Amino acid sequence: MQTTATARKNAPLALPPDVAELLSRWRLTLPGLLTDSNPKLAKGEGRAVILHHLPHRALGRALTPEATGPVAARNYLPEVAALARAHGMEASALQHCGCPWATAGCAEACLRFSGRGGLGTLPAEASARKTLAMISDPVTYGRAVLWAIAWHHRRAADAAHRLAVRLRGTDEGPAVGWHRLRLPITAPERLQLARRFGLEVPTAGGPGDPDGGANLAELAGHAVTLYDYSKAPLGGPLGLEAQRAAGWDVTASTAPDAPDAARRAIDAARAGFRVAVPVALRKGQRIPQALTLRAQDRQPLTLTTVDGDASDHRYREPGGVAVILRAKRSRGARPEVAAPFFLWAPDAPRHDHQAVTDLPDGVAALEW
Repeated sequence: MQTTATARKNAPLALPPDVAELLSRWRLTLPGLLTDSNPKLAKGEGRAVILHHLPHRALGRALTPEATGPVAARNYLPEVAALARAHGMEASALQHCGCPWATAGCAEACLRFSGRGGLGTLPAEASARKTLAMISDPVTYGRAVLWAIAWHHRRAADAAHRLAVRLRGTDEGPAVGWHRLRLPITAPERLQLARRFGLEVPTAGGPGDPDGGANLAELAGHAVTLYDYSKAPLGGPLGLEAQRAAGWDVTASTAPDAPDAARRAIDAARAGFRVAVPVALRKGQRIPQALTLRAQDRQPLTLTTVDGDASDHRYREPGGVAVILRAKRSRGARPEVAAPFFLWAPDAPRHDHQAVTDLPDGVAALEW
C-alpha cells in the first residue's frame, strides 16, 4: 500500500484542470479549503479539519446592498457580490439556503459569526467564495474537497495520526447531500493522489469507477474519518440514517426552539445516534449528568451526557448519548431571537443529590 513514507512529497502539485480552474475562479487555495486551526478541533488527540460555508440565507444577504446589521460579517459583502455577478451567480446565490432545517434561533446564533468569524469580513468572504464555488459546480467542488482532504491526510500521516474530516461545519453541504454526491476519479488522478499524498482511492471497476463515480466515504473513508453534525430528519434520502449508511459518523443536532425538537431527538437517540443539545450554562458551571426528553406521543427518554466542548471528536463516543454544547457568543445575534435556541439551565444545585428541573414547554429536564 502506498503511504506517505513512499509518497513523492516534493513532486509538483498538478491539480486536475477542472479543480484548478474552479479554485482560481473563486479565489480559493487547496490548503485553505479546509480549516485546521479551529481551537475546538485541536482538543484531544489526532488531527481534524472542518469545512466552512455561509449558513442558512447568509449568502443572499452578502449580495444584498440593503442588508444591514450589527456586525459587518452578517451584512452586504461588496467584493463577494461583484464576484458572483461576474460569474452569473447572483440568482442562484440569492436563492441558496445552506441550512434547510434551521430554526430562527439556530440561524441567529450560528457559530459562523462567533470568535474571529464575527470580528471582520475576511472569514465571511472566504466562506462566501466557497459557498459560491459549491453551488456553481457541486461535482467539481467535491473533487476539490477530495484533493484538499488528501493534502491534509499527508500531514496527518506524517504525524502518525488519522485525519478526521467534518464537512458540515456551518451548513448541510450540497443540496444533494455530501453522502449522495458522486465524484468521478480517473486512473491518472488516482496515481497522483497516491504518489503525491499517500492516499489510495479505489481502482477502476470498483466504487471509484469514473463511469459512475463514488462518494467521499467510498473514495477516502478507508484512510480518513468522516464525521458530522446534522439537523436532517431521521429518514429519507438526506436523513441521518442515509448519511450513516453511506459511511459517515453522524451526530443529530437539536434545535430546542423547533416545535418537534424533543420528538426528533428521541427518535434519533433510539436509532443509535448521539444527540447534540445546546444549553445555556453559567461560566464554570458543570454540565448536567443526564438529559430527559419528553414528547406527547413518545415515551420519555433519559440520556447520559458527554461534554461536547471537551473536544470535537464525536466519533469516539457511543451512540444514544446527549452531547451538551455550551452556549457561545455569536456576534450580532439578537438575544430575543437567539435565546430560544438554547435550553436554559438553572443554577447547579449545591447538594450531593440529583435534582430535576423542568425546562420551558416541558420538552426536557436536566439532572445534576
